[in-house]
Amino acid sequence: MVEALVVTVTVAAVLLFVVWQLAAARVVPENRELQEQVTFLSGELLTLKKRMEQTKARLIVLEKEAEVLRQANRLLQEHESDRQAEMGSLQSELDFFRRLAGTGGAQSGLDIYRVDINPTGSDRVFEFVLTLTQNIRRASITSGQARIEIEGTLDDQPVTLGWSQISDPETAEPTFRFKYFQQIEGYLALPEGFSPTRLIVTLESGGKPRPTARSYHWNDLQNH
Repeated sequence: MVEALVVTVTVAAVLLFVVWQLAAARVVPENRELQEQVTFLSGELLTLKKRMEQTKARLIVLEKEAEVLRQANRLLQEHESDRQAEMGSLQSELDFFRRLAGTGGAQSGLDIYRVDINPTGSDRVFEFVLTLTQNIRRASITSGQARIEIEGTLDDQPVTLGWSQISDPETAEPTFRFKYFQQIEGYLALPEGFSPTRLIVTLESGGKPRPTARSYHWNDLQNH
């Protein structure tokens, strides 16, 4: 369609140039054949003008149709994204309740169901959310301490930072006490120059002979 418009405009320009040349030279065509050519060219010029106007109108219609299709495609993509997010949320909830009930065979007692690390206004401070669960069949209150450590590098040396090094000095180490599940929230402050690689969470409970420990790659937590 664009090529046709270009050709139309080019031909029209040539015809206009010919007519202008004749007028500028003030040629009075005495030859009948020359008069017929001028009349023919004038008619062709009018025809080309009409075709050019029709082409422009068609282009406007096509542009509007293309914009409608683009908007429909955007809406479809947004709807699909929302649907996928909703399905992911429902699947997460289903996994959570299966773990509580012990029907999935994934948990026999106290465990860490999920760890979330969320950014804040500072690039060195992060909010953490620990979701702890216990098999509903145990039906007893469990309590203890959640120890958080971060592995990484500081001054090109591998280090493991404990709670006192990544939290406010006045903030006590997280504790838990629940029957089925509990969320623990708080903040982690990373030292200047420290690059984290792994987060380690250890649950120590008086009701368990051995602590429950889980480790998570820091980048994976950032991509939640």
